[in-house]
Amino acid sequence: MVFNFLKKPTNRILVLVSVGYLLITAYFTVWNYRRQSEQYEERSLFRLEGIANALALQISGDLHRQVVARYPLHDAVLFNTQDTDYYNLHYILRRNYEANMLETPTYTMVFDSLSRNFQFIATSNDAPYFRHVYHSSHPILQERFTEGGKIPMYKDQFGMWLTAFAPVRDSHGNSVAVVMVDEKFDAFAAKAQNLALRNLAIALCLILPVIILLFLGLRRLLFRENRIKKRLEDAYSENLTISQQLIESNDKLKEIDTLRREMIANISHDLRTPLTNLSGYLETLFMRRHTLTMDERERFLTIAQSESTRLKKMIEDLFELSKLESNAIKLTVEPFPIAELLGDVMAKYEVICGEKGIQIATNLSETTPWVKADLKLIDRVFQNLLDNAIRHNAPLNGVSSILINVQTLEPKLVINIANSSKTIDPSVVPLLFDRYFKTSTSEHSTGLGLAIAQKIINLHGCEIHATSVDNWTAFEFRLPLYK
Repeated sequence: MVFNFLKKPTNRILVLVSVGYLLITAYFTVWNYRRQSEQYEERSLFRLEGIANALALQISGDLHRQVVARYPLHDAVLFNTQDTDYYNLHYILRRNYEANMLETPTYTMVFDSLSRNFQFIATSNDAPYFRHVYHSSHPILQERFTEGGKIPMYKDQFGMWLTAFAPVRDSHGNSVAVVMVDEKFDAFAAKAQNLALRNLAIALCLILPVIILLFLGLRRLLFRENRIKKRLEDAYSENLTISQQLIESNDKLKEIDTLRREMIANISHDLRTPLTNLSGYLETLFMRRHTLTMDERERFLTIAQSESTRLKKMIEDLFELSKLESNAIKLTVEPFPIAELLGDVMAKYEVICGEKGIQIATNLSETTPWVKADLKLIDRVFQNLLDNAIRHNAPLNGVSSILINVQTLEPKLVINIANSSKTIDPSVVPLLFDRYFKTSTSEHSTGLGLAIAQKIINLHGCEIHATSVDNWTAFEFRLPLYK
């Protein structure tokens, strides 16, 4: 009976469409589940790492070492108020546990070099488990407990976990303990699986009525198949075209969505760094306000102010790039002397370069022609390129240099800003203008400065290019001459 049903072309198409829909639905359900799990794991690990680092700054390593030395035996501390110093450690862990709404206790551990095991010391839990052995320590923890880090999703006898840890250091900078922050992954995994199964069930419930309606409709169409064959062929051809267009549109949407997620992740990462540092130093100032010297307070406040300024600059750059990309900024084109603008910019950066030991030179002269452009925006381009040249400058033959070359090539004025640096791989050079691009050999991203400069130059109908040869990196763009 099934074989007879599949003999008819229309029935075969019906079956193929149904099976294809089910396969596509199942694929995207599984893909969505995995993607959600990866995103959740990434967000959670960044959050846990921030909490662990903040806790490590708040805990006094000297105090922690005294507690460990005072009570060398297993279960020597049976309740949190037994010892004042232990209670101070417990109070810090408990306060952060409650403030960050964690579901699992935070705790500190020390490494026993004799037994090669970790032992619990302080905990945010209501009851201590002092010097209990941590039997399921992860290899990453064993390798990097003096440096800090993150442990991706792993499984032990108690379930699946996400963990971040940071070293607790004493006044001499020695690592005396490690603070751990955990989050259980089981609840999210179960929730995501239930959601995926529910979405799959909904898709099946939706397709069954469609299949039945299609079958009933196709039975009536079979009697008129020969008469409307040409119409069906035309409709089929049109459907193929629409399907291809939808596939192409879907691919573009996926690409745009991927770029959006990467940008959000990069921005979140770069914003989180100064924010975490700012929060950590302010919390340290508050927690240790009675023990810090004036020099320490001045240094912590200076760092906090620097991180605040850095965070403000990043937000302003992001806002400016958003306005440039949405065409919210209108050019105010006017003629002006490029030599005068560069002279003003050079006056500012000569001081900065002098402080950093960087030599800066240019071939400007009074005969340098005028250009026709937006003065304020071109000033921003020069500042962004010089900031980048200073940030990524590396000595060449013992000398750090920045060279600005201006050359007239009718009907344009060519401006080249080069700095001594490590030679960048040619395949990487075109990517320097991407938002928050970071090479595999650099710990610092390009930020938004180069992306903003590119958008401004493009608004003027021009292009900006980068080259890196023989330990020199250069950025060159052209502006229309004013006659």
